[in-house]
Amino acid sequence: MVGVPKVTADLKPGTYKYDAKISIGDQQMALKVSTAIQDGGSAWTAIEYTETPMGGMLDTAILEKGSLTLRKRSVKQGPVSIYVEFLNSKAVGTRNMNGEDEPFSVDLDGPIFADAAGAYLAIGCLPLADGYTASFRNFDLDKQKAKLMELQVAGLESVTVPAGTFDALKVKLSSADGGPAKSTVWIAQDTRTPVKMHRLIAEVAGATLTIELLP
Repeated sequence: MVGVPKVTADLKPGTYKYDAKISIGDQQMALKVSTAIQDGGSAWTAIEYTETPMGGMLDTAILEKGSLTLRKRSVKQGPVSIYVEFLNSKAVGTRNMNGEDEPFSVDLDGPIFADAAGAYLAIGCLPLADGYTASFRNFDLDKQKAKLMELQVAGLESVTVPAGTFDALKVKLSSADGGPAKSTVWIAQDTRTPVKMHRLIAEVAGATLTIELLP
C-alpha cells in the first residue's frame, strides 16, 4: 500500500510561466506553459495552459489542502475532453471525443498525488533534501489506470534558466515498474519553485520535453 507522502509546506497562490520545447533528433517544437495556483477555500485549484503550434491544452486540477491529494481533474485539447473525480478508492469520469461520451470507472488502491496541473509545484512542498525518497501514485488518463512513481533527490545543482541562476535540488522521477516514464525536475532550494524540468516522452522514441522558468 502506497499513500500520499507527507508534505511540509502548502501551495501558494500565484502564476508561473515557462518556456518549453519538444526535441526529436534535430527537430524542435516551441511551447509556452503557464500554471496558476488559486485558493479555492477548502482546496487549491491548479490551472495549466500549454500553448502549442497545433492549439492549446487546458489542464485543471483540484488539490486537497494540507495533503495535496488530487480530487478532480479535467483536460481539454482539441476535440477531446476528459473529466475525472477521485473518491472512495475509485476514479470515475467521462472521456468525450467529438461530442460522444465514454464513461469509465477504475478501482484504485490509494490516493493520487503530484499529478496533473501543479504536479511539480506539489513536489516542491515535500521535505526535499539530498537522499530523500518517496513513492506515490499517479493516474494514467490514456490507459485509465493507476501507476506507481518513485522519487529520489540526487543532490544540489546550480541551474541557469531565463528567470536566473538557482541553487536547486535535483529530483528524479521514474515509474516503479521499470517503465519508460522518467523525468528530472530542479526545485529552487530557497523558494521550492520548480525552475527546470526535463522529461522523456515515452510515447515517442527519442523525444524529450524541456521546460524552463521565465522571469
